[in-house]
Order: sequence, then C-alpha cells, then structure tokens
Amino acid sequence: MNAREKLILLLDEVMISYKATKFLLENYDAEEIIDGVEKYKNEIVDNLGDAMFLKLKNAISLKNIEKTVLEFEKFGILAVFLGNDDYPKQIEQIQNPPFVLYYKGDKNLFNKESIAIVGTRRPTAYGREVTRLFASELADAGLVTVSGLAYGLDMEVAVSTLEAKGKTIAVLGGGLDKVYPEQNTDLARKIIENGGLLVSLYPPKRRPTRYSFVERNRIISGLALGTIIVEAGESSGTLNTANHTIEQGRELFVVPANITSVSSLGSNKLIEELPETFTISPKRVLKVLGFDKNKEENTKKIKEISAQEKTILEALYEGEIDFDTLQEKTKIESKSLISLLTMMEISGLIKKLPGNFYSL
Repeated sequence: MNAREKLILLLDEVMISYKATKFLLENYDAEEIIDGVEKYKNEIVDNLGDAMFLKLKNAISLKNIEKTVLEFEKFGILAVFLGNDDYPKQIEQIQNPPFVLYYKGDKNLFNKESIAIVGTRRPTAYGREVTRLFASELADAGLVTVSGLAYGLDMEVAVSTLEAKGKTIAVLGGGLDKVYPEQNTDLARKIIENGGLLVSLYPPKRRPTRYSFVERNRIISGLALGTIIVEAGESSGTLNTANHTIEQGRELFVVPANITSVSSLGSNKLIEELPETFTISPKRVLKVLGFDKNKEENTKKIKEISAQEKTILEALYEGEIDFDTLQEKTKIESKSLISLLTMMEISGLIKKLPGNFYSL
C-alpha cells in the first residue's frame, strides 16, 4: 500500500468530506501532506475553511496512518482505490466516484457484466417469485447479480443466484466487519465461499445509517449495466436506486405488480411515468443489454447448419413464437417447417413449448 492509499484510508476513517479529500489528493503529494499539513495552512483554509483545516491537522500524522492501516488489516478486509487498475470501471464513470471501496471475496467480479435487482424489504409472495425468476435466469445467462443483502428481495436475489450456480455481489450499508442485518451473516459467508463479493463504501466498525443506505444504493446501480425494480412502495428506498440508475445513464427495468398492493405503488408509478421500463421477461433484459448466452452459443452452431435452420434460429432470437407466426416469418412451407423443428428440437438447438410455441 503506497502513501496515497494509506492517506485515503485515514481520511475515510476520520470522516473527512469528499470535497476535502479531493482537494488534498488533487493538489498535493500524499507524502508531503503526511509530513506536515501545516505547511499548507493558508491554501487549505482558503479552500476548505478553518474548521476543516483543524480537523485535518489533528488527524493527519504518520502515527495515525500506521494505526489506521493496522486496524484495517486485522479485519481481513481488502480495498480498491480510485485510479488503480483493479478499481471498478463502471464506478469510475459515475459522478463523484468514491476514492476507496472495501471488499471481501473475488474482486474480479468488479469488472464483470452485472445486473442489479432491487425491491422492497416487505415483499409479497409474487415479488419473491418474480425475483427468483429474474435472478436465476439472468445468473444462468452469465450476468453477475447485484443487490444490497437487506431483508426481503435482496436476500432472494443472493439465494436464487447461488442456487443457479451464479455469482453475486452484495453491497452493504456499513463496514464489512459486521454484516447488517446480522441474520444474513451466514448468507454473506456463502456468497464469498461461492466466488461472490461483498462490497462497502465504509471502513470497518462503521455502522449503517439512513444516509449510508442511500449512498449504498448509488453503488448498487453504479456497478451494474442496468437495474431491475421488482416491488417498491410509494416512498421506498428502492426508488432512490431507480433515480441513481437514470442519472448514471444505465438501463432501468420495472416489473409490474398488483395495482392495489402497497408494496408496488412506487414501482407501478415508475412504469406509468416511464413506460419504456416495463419488463415482464428476463429475455427482454438480456436483449436490451445485448447480452444473450443462448444467442452466443447458437451462433457457433449456425455455421454448421442449413440456411433454413439459421432462418428459424434468427426468428427465435426475438423470443417465444407460435408455429403459425414462425412459418410467416421464415416463409418455410409448413411440412418442411415441421420436419425442421422436430430435428432441431432433437439436436437441442430449440425447445418446443406448450401451445405449439417454440423458443431457443
């Protein structure tokens, strides 16, 4: 760990503001500041004020930095720093990216394609079922899921992803030395054991607050290519995540729910205001993100199949299609199409569904 990184840990530990940290890092060499912040008193006071200078003067010393680093390392927590190669590329692109992120687990997930799935802490049975569907199918398609490890739907995201043998990232609202809520400690352990990742904006021993959960939400959306809202009440914190998603220029997907349910007043209102976010299928999410494992796998097989079979596959990339629509799209004579579909089903290229529908 170099001097700059050690200084960042200290400034974070003593809760120096983002503005003050940015000013110091952009204008001074870290070793110079550690050697003696008083040399820069006039400049710091002019830009940050007397109170902040006094706070910095009392906090920054080689002794305090060594103490902070030792305290940090004893918890077995690791960190990535803004500007380093291992820092998440997606987070670098958001406004005011944090100077440090704390983590446990596989940091390679920071730069894997991921999808955030968030919702209420008091979900209905419908909300749980939908969350399991989206989390398992998207994880199976190769996306890393991201959630907050809170009660309710966050837990469903993590559990469903693990059951699908996928990878998941949980972003906590407090320090990683203690999982909140405590009941999810075992789930957090399983996430790490199965190649997942725990992330926090906050150093060890920092307990969650209402504000920290709001800040956590922008990291959840910031890590992902897009965010799926399953159920959100009228004043749910989930709506805060939706706002961050939009501000960060990421894709927003909202699943409709019972219009009389208090658990979905906020999410249904989002659909009303932003109808383009309406989503009822994981396939739509994959299509919008341009991420379709089945399409990639089948593209390899296309080279070895006939032109007519290729035409059928291309039609099915759009989603499930009934026989008549498929015949209309491909312009293949009915008897030939039946024969082709049967052979493609046997070879595993496509699936036949109830109601004479077909899909990849």
